[in-house]
Amino acid sequence: MPEIGQNLSHYSLVEKIGKGGMGEVYKAKDQKLGRDVAIKVLPEEFAKDTDRVARFQREAKVLASLNHPNIAAIYGLEESGGTNFLVLELVEGDTLADRIKAGPVPVEESLKLALQIAEALEAAHEKGVIHRDLKPANIKVTPDGKVKVLDFGLAKAFVGEQEKVSLSNSPTLSDMATQQGVILGTAAYMSPEQAKGRAVDKRTDIWAFGCVLYEMLTGRVAFRGEDVSEILASVIKGDVKLDLLPANLHPRVREVFIRCLQRDLNRRYQDIREARYEIEQALADPGGLFLQPAAAVGQQKRARTVLPWIAALVLTAITAGVAVWKLKPSEPRQVLRFEYELPEGQHFNGTNSLGISPDGRQFVYSTTKGLYLRSLDGFTAKLIAGTEGRTANPFFSPDGKWIGYYSPADQKLKKISINGGAAVALCDVSRVSGAHWSADDTIVFSTLTEGIMRVSANGGTPQALFKPKSGFIISDPQILPDGKSVLYTAVSDGSLGQQRVMVQSIKSGDPKELFAGFTARYLSTGHIVYAVGNNLFAVPFNPDTLEIKGAQVPIVEDVLSTNASKYALSDSGTLAYLPGKSATGSVDKRTLVWVDRNGKEEPLTAQPNAYAFPRISPDGTRIALTIGGAPNSNIWIWDLARKTWTRLTLEESTDIAPLWTLDGKRIAFSAIVKGKNSVRWKAADGTGKDESLDSLTDRLLYPSSWSRDAKAMILEETTGATAFTVMAALPAALAATAGWSLRASTNTSSDIGVLSMEGDRAVKPLLQGKFAEVHPQISPDGRWIAYASYESGQFEVYVSPFPQVDDGRWTISTSGGEQPRWSPDGRELFYRSGDAMMVVPVNTEPTFKVGTPTRLFHGAYYSLIGRMWDVSPDGKRFLMIRGEPTSGETSTPETRQRINIVLNWTEELKQRVPIK
Repeated sequence: MPEIGQNLSHYSLVEKIGKGGMGEVYKAKDQKLGRDVAIKVLPEEFAKDTDRVARFQREAKVLASLNHPNIAAIYGLEESGGTNFLVLELVEGDTLADRIKAGPVPVEESLKLALQIAEALEAAHEKGVIHRDLKPANIKVTPDGKVKVLDFGLAKAFVGEQEKVSLSNSPTLSDMATQQGVILGTAAYMSPEQAKGRAVDKRTDIWAFGCVLYEMLTGRVAFRGEDVSEILASVIKGDVKLDLLPANLHPRVREVFIRCLQRDLNRRYQDIREARYEIEQALADPGGLFLQPAAAVGQQKRARTVLPWIAALVLTAITAGVAVWKLKPSEPRQVLRFEYELPEGQHFNGTNSLGISPDGRQFVYSTTKGLYLRSLDGFTAKLIAGTEGRTANPFFSPDGKWIGYYSPADQKLKKISINGGAAVALCDVSRVSGAHWSADDTIVFSTLTEGIMRVSANGGTPQALFKPKSGFIISDPQILPDGKSVLYTAVSDGSLGQQRVMVQSIKSGDPKELFAGFTARYLSTGHIVYAVGNNLFAVPFNPDTLEIKGAQVPIVEDVLSTNASKYALSDSGTLAYLPGKSATGSVDKRTLVWVDRNGKEEPLTAQPNAYAFPRISPDGTRIALTIGGAPNSNIWIWDLARKTWTRLTLEESTDIAPLWTLDGKRIAFSAIVKGKNSVRWKAADGTGKDESLDSLTDRLLYPSSWSRDAKAMILEETTGATAFTVMAALPAALAATAGWSLRASTNTSSDIGVLSMEGDRAVKPLLQGKFAEVHPQISPDGRWIAYASYESGQFEVYVSPFPQVDDGRWTISTSGGEQPRWSPDGRELFYRSGDAMMVVPVNTEPTFKVGTPTRLFHGAYYSLIGRMWDVSPDGKRFLMIRGEPTSGETSTPETRQRINIVLNWTEELKQRVPIK
């Protein structure tokens, strides 16, 4: 090793300032430029390996390209007299490790330092550079408070990429600092995948970032042990002690620890900018860096914090000398707000997605993968074993030990222990539209066609309490505390906008209308909480006299809603709700967007309007679609080149579901006039009159596809009284659920038929069965038909030969699917599964074969009855309808779904809506 005063090339060594796994570090004078630099002399063994030297030279060039104020610069890699050394920026000041030796760093200072570290990592990751050895000893803090991260990427530069490594050879894991070997990182800051010797990516730096921030705030390393093996065992399997963090710490900061230190790579932050954002928001919070009581009720639209859960709240309560969950009713309680962001890959399923336990300490939500339970004193939501698959309408038992739910797969109402296990089937039911577990251990539930039913919580034959009044559908029942009356929502199916909160005596059966609204809940505070549009209202209510006792007051804004408001309440005072407006948005604010196969959006220049049923012309130059709602919606055509509108239909009717003929000269559509339906077509240039192709008053038909020879039109047929009222009111928001439900009910039917374009133009059945068959599409070669069926308890996409549909069938989707569409070349099938656009490769020669479904993109695009999207003639992009963005959402398909939680919310309720 060189000595002080020695020259290496034109660098004069002044003093030794450090020693590490990759060599000794000296302060030196650059004789040419007259500046002080740091010289890192690499081990002698390094020079003996020419491959390693060459690799290091290549990597050093990349590292030298990093130019960021929080990254210590690398000036060069040089050699002098057989000694290889790096020339580095000399950074004055102490390392973060030195600073931590004096004790925990104050919270605000820690976060400001962490921001600079995150910015350095972000800059490096954008260049494809991973640090791999981030730790306090590699972070310097200058006298003026500026962070400089040292040794960026040198671990990789020193050893290159290796899939299999030997931890025992890592100099940073032993005292043999100059030993030739694999540089991995320091044990206590390694990610689990790094400790196991696996390949790493930028997420290993995110783990180390969480460890460094933890050490700043606590003065202790996150993962400890008496030797290397114990430390590694702690990293791989141990738990970090979050209770050592400062009490009352801002929830966003706690969330940073939770997300950075996730062993599951998919649950860890995927990008350091996510952590940086949370820290910035915490620092910018006017309430400070510690949990504070909720702001005044009038300041409800304030910045919200991310949910770290009750672990933080319990600390808050202890510090304040008050137990949050054991306060006396007369004592005012702090109102605290948080957000919970669903992990990537989770999506809510159905309209009624939330349930909350009576004590307010747990909530459950339904996804396309099953029911997830979140305890407010835990850090993650867990899938309830036994509920895998699609679920809906979760609700708790009065003791909070069971969860009831609807299983679409086998059309049963079930219950399951919160600990998971075997689900207990309670009864058969076609479709649940709301349920409530009463104190007498019975469950009251409703269906859209059969009314309100009651069944024992132990199972049995349901008892009919009352059916809906003629012309109405009912949902969301709740037995009032006296057990004698039911609160519910009634909707006139002839005028879907008329939603009314009703109360009805079980004994007398006389319904009483209370007020306009839906999804009502009675609380023990003496209030009814209910929804109107995207807002929650409250009104005092006397359950003895069944009378409202005061004014109706708006209390929560921007609650996601279709025909059922997505919120849940407990008598203990916890409110959970999905923020934002309906995914369909305001009907007159829907926009048309192109979305490529990667999910990138390109809005069309057409102004927002009430769009539905878009169809692209065969030559790709025009779009036909429905604009407006009942009783007067029409077919319009948008010219993509000229950017102009042409109105095709002029009648006072509801015209929906346009379908271009194969030559693009005509457009067929479904027209509804005063409850009567006919299939019509008209010249696409607007000339001439509509021509009726068929007229059937007992069903609704809408055009879906053409046979290859254009001699037959494939139709979807919906029969039953509800079909007309739902479809005629399109695009009313209620259709999202009512339409889906009617297909699964016993009183309505959706089938696929064929309308001959020759002779008497009779409609003949093609696919009929006990279950709904919808969304038919003929393949480009005319030999196959794709469609969706509800026979499995959820819609799935299938393919059969055409027209011999009984000669075979192949299942295309695997986890729910509808609205199928063939690619123009017939080699792929696209379909929607929840919010996702899926693609499946298909091969028709010599036999039909189907590949594995994959997701192209996902987003909350408008999707009601029928196919609300189309694919361009080249198969490279999709025409989608985007609703008005939800509250706080930008127009991006990748917006995460969230749940807002408000603890002790009834304190606000009692102030805003006092009981007199």
